[in-house]
Amino acid sequence: MSRAMALFFVLCWIQVEMGFHHVGQAGHELLTSMDPPASAS
Repeated sequence: MSRAMALFFVLCWIQVEMGFHHVGQAGHELLTSMDPPASAS
């Protein structure tokens, strides 16, 4: 499993556990903090 797939799975699980409020924003911040080159493009 790639890191991106693992992150997607974890983010989906968090959404189910916590609800869908502001999880997308948190996910975006997590992705940008883990993979700056992708967010800079």
